[in-house]
Amino acid sequence: MVAALLAGCGGGSIGSALQLLTIAPSAPPDGTVGATYAGTTGFSFAASGGTPPYAWNWTATAGSSLPPGLTLSPTGVVSGIPTGAGVYLVSVQVKDASSPAVQASTTYPIAVDNPAVLVISSPAPPNGVLSASYAGDLGYSLTASGGVGPYVWSWVADVGSSLPPGLTLSPAGVISGTPSTMGLYSFTITATDSASPAAQSSTDYTISIIQAGGLMITSGALPGGLVGFPYGRLFVDRGHRYYFFPVAATGGAGAYTWGWAAAPGSTLPPGLGVGSLLIGGCSSGCFRVEAISGTPTAAGTYDVLLTVTDSATPPAQSSTHYKLVIHPLP
Repeated sequence: MVAALLAGCGGGSIGSALQLLTIAPSAPPDGTVGATYAGTTGFSFAASGGTPPYAWNWTATAGSSLPPGLTLSPTGVVSGIPTGAGVYLVSVQVKDASSPAVQASTTYPIAVDNPAVLVISSPAPPNGVLSASYAGDLGYSLTASGGVGPYVWSWVADVGSSLPPGLTLSPAGVISGTPSTMGLYSFTITATDSASPAAQSSTDYTISIIQAGGLMITSGALPGGLVGFPYGRLFVDRGHRYYFFPVAATGGAGAYTWGWAAAPGSTLPPGLGVGSLLIGGCSSGCFRVEAISGTPTAAGTYDVLLTVTDSATPPAQSSTHYKLVIHPLP
């Protein structure tokens, strides 16, 4: 830091007054491309000593440039929306109001990063029950990561489907309301961030609306898998080790039959299947579980529609859309 000394002598005075003009040590924060720098008020430099008020200016150091999209006001406020990633070395100067003016300067780096990729991170929305508040009194909140917050949410029905009657999606990402019509509804949800220009991320989901006591899948989100390794959780029964992810449902009548299909534009994960598994040594008793199991053979993100059918006449069905991520070997 370069500081300046002001010396002044009064008429007939034998003393001298010394004042040191300095820039406060707080460094400007890093920024993100497309995001308002340092919040709504920007970053304020501060000085002490000398004779206020102060006038501020900055210049790029040799071999660097000023951060594009940012400005430094004469009062010392850095503000704006960064438009280019990089590390910018700037020389910040302050002058006081004395005559002649005294000046101090300091060099700072300002790092501007690109935002992380915007991704919708919430699990699939739950199914709903006819004429009952969806997902409880508070509704179901969608989440995202990356990009520049806050996010604005929207949805649109897929071709051949409609949005679930009675439900709404707020701009803040909350699905709420009271379902008024039974059925399976497929739609695309989009999150838009606050960057300039804005980034978007979209994901396909389905919501099944059933009667109270009707058939509903209750398994929850599917865990990820790893190529070449058995899929699911480890279960041990009488010394035997099994890997699978159990599927479950409630409502309907009698035993359930399970199946799945690839969503449009996707495929089923190679190496995995859904159905009955025989667990335990049958000489001492065994039982069956309905599960997704197998060993994945190809990495990727697979969009699948899991369906359960009960034993009623005619049978009832319930389906839920899932994303299943199979990771490659590290």
